[in-house]
Amino acid sequence: MHTGTLDLLPPAGEIRAVTGPDADVRSDWCRRLAQSDEWADSAALLSFAAHAGFAQATGWPQARYYEEGGETVADFLSYEEVYGINPYEVGAKPPETKRAFKERLARLVRLTDVRKFWERPLISLSNGETRRVLLTRALAKNPKLLILDDPAAGLDPAQRAKLKDVLQALAKRGLAILMACRHADEWPECVTRAVRLDKKGRASLVPFTPTPDEAPDASQAPARRAGRPSGGPPVIEIRDLSLDYGGRRLFSHFNWTVRQGEHWVLRGENGSGKTTLFALITGDSPWAYAVDIKIFGLPRGNGVALSDIRSRIGAVSPEMQAYLGHSARELVDAALAKDPELLLLDEPFMNLDARTARTVGRQIAAYLRKHPKTTAVLICHRRDEVPPLFDHELDLNHLGD
Repeated sequence: MHTGTLDLLPPAGEIRAVTGPDADVRSDWCRRLAQSDEWADSAALLSFAAHAGFAQATGWPQARYYEEGGETVADFLSYEEVYGINPYEVGAKPPETKRAFKERLARLVRLTDVRKFWERPLISLSNGETRRVLLTRALAKNPKLLILDDPAAGLDPAQRAKLKDVLQALAKRGLAILMACRHADEWPECVTRAVRLDKKGRASLVPFTPTPDEAPDASQAPARRAGRPSGGPPVIEIRDLSLDYGGRRLFSHFNWTVRQGEHWVLRGENGSGKTTLFALITGDSPWAYAVDIKIFGLPRGNGVALSDIRSRIGAVSPEMQAYLGHSARELVDAALAKDPELLLLDEPFMNLDARTARTVGRQIAAYLRKHPKTTAVLICHRRDEVPPLFDHELDLNHLGD
């Protein structure tokens, strides 16, 4: 990257935005900066952009539903793991003392609040919890510049607010931070300047003023009426579900029925069980055959082929983005092309710029209007991204209320 770029970067203690109309251009600029000669050894890039891939960011396999053991958060953030130190290698000079590392890590763990799942297996973490662990690890090497690409995607509102607090605290400690985000409310309030990129990646330093494409779109918010049962046959039936995972109780005597033609929004804080619930429905969870669940009126097992059920479902998820290498928009196109009876949308707008997210939202709404018997369940943390027609809501935070 050209050395003139250095003039665009924040000084120590400042958070600077990276803005522009194209998410791919922003991601590419952040990646090239982190790999440049000037910053290769002193910058930390944490990218959750679609083409970076969740799997590449974490290095963890899709086996999250098939193991209870394995490496814990404590293991992943250990001195040896962070620096790749082989305890049997003789003569290698450590980058810093273990004591200095542990003291800094202890401060970071308190700041990012990952202590609460310190002993949990990595594969048991939700997407949002994983991001907090990865942020802690990126900071553990004490970088001079932290580059964040779409760090708030997939975070619940409370965690988005917590992320802003954490970043402002880090800036006060002298860290320089660059952030590329999709929405104006994802940047900390202290941001006053931005690196503005045009569609060709040409950069300029400007006062920070979010563009309309980065602002929430109130017209996308669904009507806030309680949806009535459609009267159609049940498509999803879950009875008396109790499930422990990662050393904690996710569901206790949980019951849920979704009928043909209904459109549900599934809400809940990171780690509340939303993605686990989807995995039970699709059969990707090993507990799918151990619980009382019917899809399209068919119980699991008893000669019912899982492939037959899946052929009637169109699905989108962050894991599919990572492991299939497709963007969320491509996955939505593929899911709708199946003419599914059941549409499962887990964060379908993740990593899309605001304009594209609105286009995809309208596409989903148009499809559901044209196919009134199609049932849909959506996981989405931003109310301004929920398409029209989704008038049923299940909040996993308040199951016992």
